[in-house]
Amino acid sequence: MVIDNNYALSTSFVIYQAFWQSVSFPTPVPPGSSSDPQAAIPASANTAYVVLAPNWDPKSPTAPTAFIVMQSRNGFELHLNSTLHIPVDDGNFVGNCSAGSILSQDQADLITQRIFADTFTGLRYDATTCTTTGIDDSGGP
Repeated sequence: MVIDNNYALSTSFVIYQAFWQSVSFPTPVPPGSSSDPQAAIPASANTAYVVLAPNWDPKSPTAPTAFIVMQSRNGFELHLNSTLHIPVDDGNFVGNCSAGSILSQDQADLITQRIFADTFTGLRYDATTCTTTGIDDSGGP
């Protein structure tokens, strides 16, 4: 299976992470390019999830500081002896605030706290604004 970043280069939307069924994609996918193929077993339709890193350089030694979390509008299925291509764009995914497409906070929490929990440790994601902020663990007033 392959993740296709169908965003135009001008958007600067790098796919930082992606997940479908039981497959995680190990490397970022810049706009206008595709991931290396990943092994997957045939499956019925499953939701795909992505974390976009706007304006982040995949060659940077530092992690991105801004994210957009998205989920597919429909499930993707993989048939025997075929390659599944998951096209990531605003037509196939929901959650890009700048496109007027907003996840519920419950959907965003599932994505940030369960699917990509390591990426969002110490962070809070606001689905209505597509912004990421640090969690204040100081315990102060």
